[in-house]
Amino acid sequence: MTYKNISKVELHCHLDGILDPIMLLEMQRNGHTTPVNYEALQAVLPVHTFEDVVKWFDVADPPELNLEGFKPILACHIERLKSQKVIYSEIMVSAGTIGFFNQDASEVVERVQDFRNFVNQLENREIQIEFLVAFGRTLTSERVEKLADRILMLYEANLIVGVALAGLEPNHPVKPFQRSFARFKEAGLGIEIHAGEWCGPESVWDAIEHGFPDRIGHGVAIWDDECLVKRFQEEQIHIEMCPTSNVKTGSVDCIEAHPVRQARELKLNFSINTDDPGPFECSMESEYQLLAEIFSFHENDFRAIKDNALKARFQPELRYQGYSNASKLP
Repeated sequence: MTYKNISKVELHCHLDGILDPIMLLEMQRNGHTTPVNYEALQAVLPVHTFEDVVKWFDVADPPELNLEGFKPILACHIERLKSQKVIYSEIMVSAGTIGFFNQDASEVVERVQDFRNFVNQLENREIQIEFLVAFGRTLTSERVEKLADRILMLYEANLIVGVALAGLEPNHPVKPFQRSFARFKEAGLGIEIHAGEWCGPESVWDAIEHGFPDRIGHGVAIWDDECLVKRFQEEQIHIEMCPTSNVKTGSVDCIEAHPVRQARELKLNFSINTDDPGPFECSMESEYQLLAEIFSFHENDFRAIKDNALKARFQPELRYQGYSNASKLP
């Protein structure tokens, strides 16, 4: 099977998890400078544990790396996506990278608009890129309420399509943020919550009951609760699965133990994603190859994954003619 010939859709990728040493060298050859050191980045690879991932982010995502600094990184990433026939991608941008905490409202809108304009020029009618604002579970509910004002401001300006809650699950439930997520839901903002990655099914229940998600990120613990599996079957809640990521961080013991096989057998609504292709040294193409080799996924499976992902997108408008009907995409 030629994985490059299969159109792909990615819904779960973090902007600050894109950079890798090869990309960094390419940027330097093209005259771009970043606060990231090549030798230091190379030294924290490969990652094998969650602690390794933390070390990688300490090097690859320094505080001074803002939206402007991410432009050449994203430009390289988009070209890679195009080469893999990714036709639609939603990328999570952290609230800190946007500058929510140290800029006034008008400056935030201006910077995100500039970033959006930059990306529009890169799409070239070959791919559609959309953005979600991501923030962590460790924030206080009061801080999240203040963030919500600015997140909704960007949504009303048509600069983002959704919001994502990420970060460590243990002892950091969604419930304290219920008011903010109710506001997001009422406004029509797409909601994604990382859940069932570091905790059991109780974390997924908490996300569903208090965060009103359209999509669940990772969700590997869903299969530990038959009632929860039935809920996902009946409501077809979309699961953003990230196989290599889950192995690298220890969310699953090995790739053979990943629940993606069960997701296919039960005809659940799921997509395949890279999460952080930099530290996990993966791509959409390598994820497809992994599923084919380990789980015997075939072309029809991949077409179903693409169709489900495109239908679960947060941007209703597909800007390019020919994208309007997911089932007719190449």
